Order: sequence, then C-alpha cells, then structure tokens
Amino acid sequence: MWGSSTPVPAESWLLLAALMWGTRPPAPSQAAPLQNSSPLYQFDGQVRLRHLYTANTHTQLYLEITPQGEVRGAPDQTPYSLMEIKAVKPGVIRMQGMKTLLFLCMDPSGHLHGASSYSEACNFREKVQRDGYNLYFSETRNIPVSLRPAEGPPGGRVPPAPRLFHFLPMVSRVPVEPVLLEYDFYGDPPLDVESSDPLSMMGRLSRVLSPSYIF
Repeated sequence: MWGSSTPVPAESWLLLAALMWGTRPPAPSQAAPLQNSSPLYQFDGQVRLRHLYTANTHTQLYLEITPQGEVRGAPDQTPYSLMEIKAVKPGVIRMQGMKTLLFLCMDPSGHLHGASSYSEACNFREKVQRDGYNLYFSETRNIPVSLRPAEGPPGGRVPPAPRLFHFLPMVSRVPVEPVLLEYDFYGDPPLDVESSDPLSMMGRLSRVLSPSYIF
C-alpha cells in the first residue's frame, strides 16, 4: 500500500513520472502558430479602389490621370480619377489609374505625371489625418501631392489660389464599364460528329514527326 512503510518499487515511480509528463502543457516554443499569421495579414485591405477628393471653400476636385499622362483635377468623378491604391511597404503606397493604367509619379522638380512603368518615383508615404483626410508625400522627394485650382481670369488681381494637399479617398460612383471578350465563334470549321476526328486534331498534328521517322 502507498500509505504503509513498504518502499515503493522504482518501476512505479517511473510510471507515475511518465503519466505526469504527458499531462504537462506544451512549451511556448512548441505552440501551434496562429491562424492567418502571414506577414501580409497586418496589411488588411492593402488594395483599394478610390477617387482622391480634395476641396477648399470654393473648389472641389478629384485627382485624375489623363491618357496623355497629365495629372489634373476634375470637378466630378470620372473613369480617369479612379485609382488603385496599393501598399508596397508599411506606410508607403503606390497609385495607378484604372482607366489609363498609368502610375502616379513625381519628377525631381515636384511635378506630378502619369508613367507607364513603375519606379521608386511612384512611391508615396500616406499619412492619415484626424479629420479623415490623407496627406501623400513623395518617398524620394518628400514633396506633398497637391492640385492647384483653376486660375482666375487673365490679368485679374486675384492672387493664385493655394494648392490643395488634403485628399479624401472616396468610393467610386462611376458605373463600371463592361469588359467584352472578343472571340471568333465562327472562325473554326464546323464540328463533324460523324468523323473519326470530330475536333480536327489529326490535321493540326500533321507536322509532328515520329522519332522513328527522323532516324
């Protein structure tokens, strides 16, 4: 008996220790990884389709990229103002026009333009403000993205309007254009169901020669 003075055999102690070891929780280093623990999981919603809206007391504009690569402000949402905003690294994004497929980039003088190829000049640091608007700074030039409102009449005494730096990413209200897939349904010869080669596969393989024929 365990309560008597009779010594417990060594085999019983080993069995008890093995049972107790099996009930121990796993060490932290042996714990199973969390679900969705991919390094990209922290960038939830890393790709956004938005129109960049900016405004002041007298002007309301949407940033757009024309097919000629000109970056300008439009009074309303257009297909050219719809941007794909994608994170390229923490806090840094790149913007691409969905209509023109041109990237928003900034040259050394701070001039914005649309480029057909992506480069570091197309990277912008995104800073979210408390009012919901964002600021975008060139990663390489540290110059903010801005739009200048339309100037007043020539010769006027009104000073140039200040540039607009704050942008509000807005959901698109522009109808999505349908994508038509061109396929020639009548270019192939008619299907001959009575033939031993209804799909005309043997005719297409007529130029394939057997190795025995070559050698």
